[in-house]
Amino acid sequence: MDLSFASTVFLLGFLATLITFWIGIKLAHKYDFVDKPGGRKKHDVATPLIGGLIIVPIYFILGLSANLDFIMPFSSLLLGVILLLSIGALDDKFHIHPWVRFVIQIWVACFIVIFCGAEIKYMGDLFGFGEFYTGFLGKAFSVICFVLLMNAINMMDGVDGLAGGFITIALGWLMYVAYSGGAGSKFWAIAFLIAPMIGFLAYNARTPLRSKAAVFLGDAGALSLAIILGWFAINLSQYPPHLEVLAPVSIIWIMAVPIIDTFALFFVRMKQGRSPFEADRLHLHHKILDKGYTPGQTCLIILTLAIVSGGIGIFGIKAGIPEYVMLYSWSSIWIGYTFYRLKHA
Repeated sequence: MDLSFASTVFLLGFLATLITFWIGIKLAHKYDFVDKPGGRKKHDVATPLIGGLIIVPIYFILGLSANLDFIMPFSSLLLGVILLLSIGALDDKFHIHPWVRFVIQIWVACFIVIFCGAEIKYMGDLFGFGEFYTGFLGKAFSVICFVLLMNAINMMDGVDGLAGGFITIALGWLMYVAYSGGAGSKFWAIAFLIAPMIGFLAYNARTPLRSKAAVFLGDAGALSLAIILGWFAINLSQYPPHLEVLAPVSIIWIMAVPIIDTFALFFVRMKQGRSPFEADRLHLHHKILDKGYTPGQTCLIILTLAIVSGGIGIFGIKAGIPEYVMLYSWSSIWIGYTFYRLKHA
């Protein structure tokens, strides 16, 4: 792809996002499509939930305008994402029962795995006994991974700039992998998603110019962007070993922060006799906030962890660390964190 053309598309996407959010925020307030404070929600004012409803359409428009037809099958992926956007928007507005939302997530994940080429087949030398393949369990395992990622990122969306910042960082690591692996078309496909994400963060993240978020990602955004993020991660990691762009074990390091926290809270809630999908204030960002850190500091701490963990996952493999060592190291962190949270539940 021509560099000047791709750069122009990126810039136009960013500017279009800024303008669209400026208009969308006014319309969301007018039609009461907002998240109102109260209960677990600590924000001060009603805030529009239109993040995903603007980011995702702009991304697909950018992809189509740049003729990114290598995303196969593009139309099927779009259909799955639109369904998640619709369900997420309904949940944002009317609060769908968690189990209904969970069943729909499974259905969409099945659709993406079966029709969008998102099956995890190759796992690398994951356990130290040679190359490992999922075989007939591949589709089921892939669905579980998608559902876990959707919920992990959705549950992360509790501090201004956090979920959007994490998605942008994870996409940034995948973009670096695509570039270093010679997958130029995928590099630009990911870059075109980062453009509206940066535009969103201009309204969502706390900065010296903004004391609180003017817009939230919403369930629609968290769920649909998680699907796209997972699709790219799988697509970059499922080459034959000699053509591999991203080691499969690197994915869990890139996604480590929300995945490990969600895994730990699953057991904490079970210990407390509650549904593992029940909303509460037990997430990592809640615990950091309870220590007296500001929302901005909390976001910075967690996003720094995300940058570091992603770097470990990618550069650890580049440095020649065996994949099974990477897995066992990640697992030890997960187990240690889970036991800590169970002890202090």
